[in-house]
Amino acid sequence: MLQIDFINVGSGDAALLRVNDYAALIDCGNVTVGECRPGSARIMAADFLREEGITRLDLVVLTHLHRDHIGGFQAVLEAVQVCEVWTNYLPDAALWDAVPDIPESYPKKARGLGKSLGVYLPALCLARAQGVRLREVTHPLRDLVLAGELAAEVECLAEDVYRRQHDALDEALQGRPDAQALQAVGAALNEASLRLRLTYHGQSVVLAGDAYGACWQEEARPCTVFKVPHHGSDKALGKELAQRLSPEISVISCGAYREDGRPDPAVVSWLREASGEVYCTDACEVPGLSGENHRAVTVRLA
Repeated sequence: MLQIDFINVGSGDAALLRVNDYAALIDCGNVTVGECRPGSARIMAADFLREEGITRLDLVVLTHLHRDHIGGFQAVLEAVQVCEVWTNYLPDAALWDAVPDIPESYPKKARGLGKSLGVYLPALCLARAQGVRLREVTHPLRDLVLAGELAAEVECLAEDVYRRQHDALDEALQGRPDAQALQAVGAALNEASLRLRLTYHGQSVVLAGDAYGACWQEEARPCTVFKVPHHGSDKALGKELAQRLSPEISVISCGAYREDGRPDPAVVSWLREASGEVYCTDACEVPGLSGENHRAVTVRLA
């Protein structure tokens, strides 16, 4: 049996995969779970692993560099043994001790990259000290056997997108930040997410990071379980993509009480039309969602 726990990390992403004695974590949530309302069951990814008795992760995938996906990475490294990490940005090891210095006068998305690097680099240093295998993924991967009947494909954008990301971030870490280049990278960060398609005994799971649906709609195939990108925002998907995927179960990882349209009621409606079952990790009060408090939304595939 494949069990997937979409952990309620608040406004972020973290999904634990388990089959037999294999375990993988796709994203690690944020540095904190944010403000919790009464009755909230939010939990840090690292604490969830401890409570579940997980002591080893065969794989951690960091889909992209936004803090709500990588912020909890260091805490995960401190909580369990991690064997391997996939990421779409791995700077030269000589730069891991750098302190990102992005001027406050730079545009918002450029400054956000500096803050992301500020939590990412110390985690890389810890991973190196622990002997974790680190792999930069900037092109599609096919026919990956993770464990027994669990296989994976990795989809992503064209390699030149990641080359520009690498160059802009490396320049910043070397003390030569370019406002325009960093802003461009920051603006494309969601689209550059690594996307996973897992297969297990004829069933499939699509974990789309934060990649807007318009970026990959044409290559979409039906799936059993769908982790909705970008917290169910209006950029997550349109009606056509929902119909192309026709997932039996859709899960939106999103913090309740947001005021920015995440999840978007239209997205929830399209998914319900296409699949019928839509869940949110937190207690989101949106038509078509239960509004329940979850520690995690758990899906099991036999």
